[in-house]
Amino acid sequence: MKKLFLSISAFLFAMSLSFAQEVSAEDKAKETVTEWTTQLNLTEEQQAKIYDIVLEHKKAKLALKSDTNTAEEGKAQQIDALNANLDQNVANVLTDEQKPLYAQIVESRASKKSAAPMGNRLPEPKVQ
Repeated sequence: MKKLFLSISAFLFAMSLSFAQEVSAEDKAKETVTEWTTQLNLTEEQQAKIYDIVLEHKKAKLALKSDTNTAEEGKAQQIDALNANLDQNVANVLTDEQKPLYAQIVESRASKKSAAPMGNRLPEPKVQ
């Protein structure tokens, strides 16, 4: 009986951990705006505008990632388009002094993306 109880408890604990890892688009947007506020010295008005922009971006990205009908390559292209749209909309809110700092954030994001593992894709053949 103890083994059954411990097994059930362990299973329920494992299930609770798997659900705890899911983060909502709102939480991700808040986290992003908080990080950017310190990096870019955003005003409260800018924070509100950028939060709305980032929230819409996160929702669209989450919906795209959960779409099972779109091929992975198509998703990657659409995510790139979403990121470009995000960058343009955020840049429209920033001052001229903040834009170079935001360009560094965009560059950092791009370098993280290029350093990410290739996943299931095969490397492209080298042409000799």
